[in-house]
Amino acid sequence: MKMKRSVFYFDDDATLLDIFQEMFEGEYDVHTTTELATARQMLSECAADIIITDQSMPEIAGSQFLREASEKCPDSFRIMLTGYSVVGDMLGDVTSGLINIFIVKPWKEEQMRQALERGGAEVEARRKRMPD
Repeated sequence: MKMKRSVFYFDDDATLLDIFQEMFEGEYDVHTTTELATARQMLSECAADIIITDQSMPEIAGSQFLREASEKCPDSFRIMLTGYSVVGDMLGDVTSGLINIFIVKPWKEEQMRQALERGGAEVEARRKRMPD
């Protein structure tokens, strides 16, 4: 039996987190939070294959959170969400590998599903390349 991929979604919009959980909890092991302390705890446990966050947050920029994620959980697949259509400021983070996929909000279910599938495939490929 194939194990579900673990997804962690950190956003200050609890409604979006609820929608995401409802859409994807059957296919993924979904964890969500609006709280920075809880998000950092998840990073310290490195408990997610795929990490999603919003760029515009009250306590921390999403890019800073994903920087922390890349340091603590380097094998994670990282997705950045933003309500802004201008992505120039974050292109360096995308090209450096800090952000694996950039999605403009509001996201659509099919778009998110494709991102999660790609993330799962990349995490699987990374694990196969790791020595035992």
